[in-house]
Amino acid sequence: MISLGSHFRGPELDGSRIEALLRATGRSISKERGPWVGTDDFGPCDPQPKSGVYFEKGSTPAINVVFYVPGSLGDFDIPKIEASRFSRKQKLLLVAVPVPKAEVESGGSVEFVIGALQEANRIAAETFAKKGTEPFDLEKAEAIVEKVKQTLVHQGF
Repeated sequence: MISLGSHFRGPELDGSRIEALLRATGRSISKERGPWVGTDDFGPCDPQPKSGVYFEKGSTPAINVVFYVPGSLGDFDIPKIEASRFSRKQKLLLVAVPVPKAEVESGGSVEFVIGALQEANRIAAETFAKKGTEPFDLEKAEAIVEKVKQTLVHQGF
């Protein structure tokens, strides 16, 4: 359904507030969605949990939202939030999110992260519709993002 990743371009970002914010966001998404299980294009099958909620890769359309954080080693050549890679087989869309330098310098904000996730969800819904696959569950994704927002605010971000 939805997952989060990040690429950091500098050692000074290790332990930074923006890193903590994105890691907390990823943990919250994982908690709301449940673990991803199944095979992908690059590796073997992940074990299915014996109980609880989980998401099986390729069962329904999903997105991987990846935040690209600039640092002392440079910037990323991504002009705006955009669909990047699409796998029809895995029903998976990668959405690239460039983090502005001002967000990095300020330590990031819940508003930026949540706004980016909402935009990624909208892009996913449009992309899956254009590709003629089954529809992306925008309502469910938005519900997850809303719960993530509440968790981040509660954690003091």
